Amino acid sequence: MATVVPLLVGGDLAIRSGQFWWWAWLDILLIAFLMQIGANMLNEYFDYTRGLDNEESLGIGGIIVSGEVQARTVLLWALMTYALAFVLGMILVAFRGWVLLAMGFLGLIAGFIYAGTSHPVSSTPFGELLVALIMGPIEMLSTQFAASGVMTLNGLLLSIPVGLSVATILLANNLRDYVKDMGHGRHTLPIVLGRKGGYITMNILVSTVLLWITAMTLFRMLPITVLIIWLVLPVAIKNLATLRHTEMLPKAVPIAGSIHVIIGILLTVGLLW
Repeated sequence: MATVVPLLVGGDLAIRSGQFWWWAWLDILLIAFLMQIGANMLNEYFDYTRGLDNEESLGIGGIIVSGEVQARTVLLWALMTYALAFVLGMILVAFRGWVLLAMGFLGLIAGFIYAGTSHPVSSTPFGELLVALIMGPIEMLSTQFAASGVMTLNGLLLSIPVGLSVATILLANNLRDYVKDMGHGRHTLPIVLGRKGGYITMNILVSTVLLWITAMTLFRMLPITVLIIWLVLPVAIKNLATLRHTEMLPKAVPIAGSIHVIIGILLTVGLLW
């Protein structure tokens, strides 16, 4: 669901611009899903090759270690997924021009830097920042441009809190994997700041998302109806309090993800209201 919110909000902005091509929005929606799936598979593949996963690891990493799926098969699937995304992307490039191709390559390069190098950003305190840039400005502005043919200042400014909201999911993942990552010598944000520091950062990020969007509304850059995002507050308070308990960390990703999705749905509705 992390991918859906930037695409929904980008589509909203395209509609508000007065020009909206449904097929182009659906095309980039599919491209984004394919690239997210490909990036996840590459991340699992490289984690396996570095010995970061075991049979208890969640997702693809665990089944690679168990032998249910070969690592090379996962790599092949990832490359095929990216190839299909490229073909669909070239349709949009033919329609909108080379700007989308450049933004697509930025996304690919960022994804490779995140997981595919000998010193991946995913093992550093800057993983959340890179994910915020990919899922915020790159993905949202690409969506707005693909669906409407324009990129706006409002779109750029709104993409920042949207990207930060996605980053909370990665931060939750890193909080969950704190012990495992420390054992493998990784230096993710929670390891650098400590588990308590990571939890505080999570609270700061969620607060920043809500306050940033509110500020844009007060400056009349967004419609007043966008303030319905504050309906997420009871859920956010409850979920963030839950993450304080170590025994709940295995569920950290869906706990943080629910806050992100609710904010995204409310923002989408508020923009179109």
